[in-house]
Amino acid sequence: MKLRELLETVPNLLQTPEGANLEVEITGIATNSHACRPGDLFIGMPGTRVDGGEFWPSALAAGALAAIISPEAAKKQPATNQNVILATDITQACAKIATAYYGNPTSKIKMVGVTGTNGKTTTTHLIEYLLNNAQLPTALLGTLYARWPGFSQTAVHTTPFAVELQQQLAAALNSKVTTGIMEVSSHALAQGRVQGCEFEVAVFTNLTQDHLDFHLDMEDYFAAKALLFSPNYLKGRAIINSDDAYGKRLIANLNPQQVWSYSISNSEADLYASNLTYSQTGVKGIIHTPKGNSEFYLPLVGQYNLANMIGAIGAGLQLGLDLKDMTQALPGFTGVPGRMERVQIKADQDISVIVDYAHTPDSLENLLKAARPFIPGKMICVFGCGGDRDRTKRPIMGKIAAALADKVVVTSDNPRTEDPERILQDILNGLAADSEPVVISDRATAIRAAVMLAKPGDGVLIAGKGHEDYQILGTEKIHFDDREQARIALGERLSAVA
Repeated sequence: MKLRELLETVPNLLQTPEGANLEVEITGIATNSHACRPGDLFIGMPGTRVDGGEFWPSALAAGALAAIISPEAAKKQPATNQNVILATDITQACAKIATAYYGNPTSKIKMVGVTGTNGKTTTTHLIEYLLNNAQLPTALLGTLYARWPGFSQTAVHTTPFAVELQQQLAAALNSKVTTGIMEVSSHALAQGRVQGCEFEVAVFTNLTQDHLDFHLDMEDYFAAKALLFSPNYLKGRAIINSDDAYGKRLIANLNPQQVWSYSISNSEADLYASNLTYSQTGVKGIIHTPKGNSEFYLPLVGQYNLANMIGAIGAGLQLGLDLKDMTQALPGFTGVPGRMERVQIKADQDISVIVDYAHTPDSLENLLKAARPFIPGKMICVFGCGGDRDRTKRPIMGKIAAALADKVVVTSDNPRTEDPERILQDILNGLAADSEPVVISDRATAIRAAVMLAKPGDGVLIAGKGHEDYQILGTEKIHFDDREQARIALGERLSAVA
C-alpha cells in the first residue's frame, strides 16, 4: 500500500514536509524501531518514560521508508529527513493508519466489546462458548490470550495496541472468523487503541475502584469506559448491567432503543433471572429476555457469574443466537482459568483450595462471598496488592478480607519497583487491631503456610493473580504460578498428615 494512500486517512493530523516521497510502497507497520524491516512505516508512539518517536533515525537506518512522530519527539533531534512526518495526534493517526493498512477488518467481522472493572474475561469466554456451540468461528482477544481457529497466543495486554490489534483482527478474518469478542480496557479506550473498530454489541459489566494510578478519579475512569458506547464505536446495541450504579448512569445517557439492560433479579430490566436456586456447584433458574424465557443451569458459583451469564446471553441474542440453544449449552461451560479455579491433587482432598484473579475491593468481596457456600469449615484468604498501582485500594481490601474471611494471610502480589514491606503495611492499615493476620512477604511461603494452617473442611482462597504464571519483582518477571505453588503445598500437607 502506498504511503500516500495511508496518509490520506488522516489528512488533518499530519504535517508532511515538502519533497516527501509519498509514492513508496509500504509493506508493514512498526512501532518499535528495533523491529523495523525494510519497507516498513515507523510510527513512534509516546511512552510513560520515553517517546518512541525519538528513535526515528534508527528506524530509517533499519530500512523503514518513512516515520510518523510527534512534534515533541522531533524537538529532541531535528527531523530534517524528508520522510519524517509530524502528527498532531500520534495515537489517533496510528489507529486510523493501522486500520486502513489492514483493510478495516471490523467492518467485515461482527464485533462484541466487553468493558467493566470485573467480569470481562468470564463474559467474553461465555460469549465465545455460546458462539462456538452454534458452529460460528470466533476470535477472542482479552486478558488471557488472543485465539481463533488455528491460532492461540498468550496476551501481553488486555486490549492490544492499535497496530497489533488490527493485525490480529485481519489474521482472524483471513481464518474465516465471522465474530470477534474483545475485552476492552479503560486504558485502551483512553489511549485510542480501539479507534477504527466498529462494534455490533457493547457490554458493560460494572465499575468499581481500580486503575486510579492511571485515571484521575472514578469520574475519569467512568468517562473512559463510556467511550465504548459512543457512536464512534458502537453501531448496534448496548447490553448494560443496571444493577450497577454506573451502569444506570450509562443507560440514562443512551438512546433507549439502543440499550438492553440486564439484572440478576430486577424484573424491570430487559434481561433478568427468576426462580433462582444456588448450590455449591452452580445456579439454576429462569432467564427472561426480549426474545422469550428459558430455564437454565450455570455451572459457576456466585451472583457475579450469574450477572456475567445474563450479559453474555444478551450479547448472543443480539448476534442472532437462539435463546434455548444457548441455555441448553450452558451446563457444558467449564469456566475460565484462574477464575474460581479449584486446585486438587486427589479426589478426596480434605480441604478446598481456590485460585482467583480477584485484585480489586469489589472482586475480592464477591469472591469471598461466593466461595463461602463451598467451605463448611474456616475460610483462609491469601492475597496481596500490586506495586506501582493504586495505593488507596490496599487498606480497603485488607478490611474486606478481615471482615469476610476467618483468617487472613497478607503477602506480596507483583511488587514491581515498590518496597514490598510498604505495600504490606498499606494493606494492614485497613485491618482491625485484633484481626491477627499472618504476614509473609514471600508469596510461595505464604501459600504454603495457609495450606498448612487449614484443617479438614477448611478452604484456602488465593486471590490476586489467578491465571498469571509470573511475578514481577523490581523490573524482573520471574515464573510464578499460584496453582503450582498450591499443588506443591498440598503435596507437603498430605505427606505431613501421612
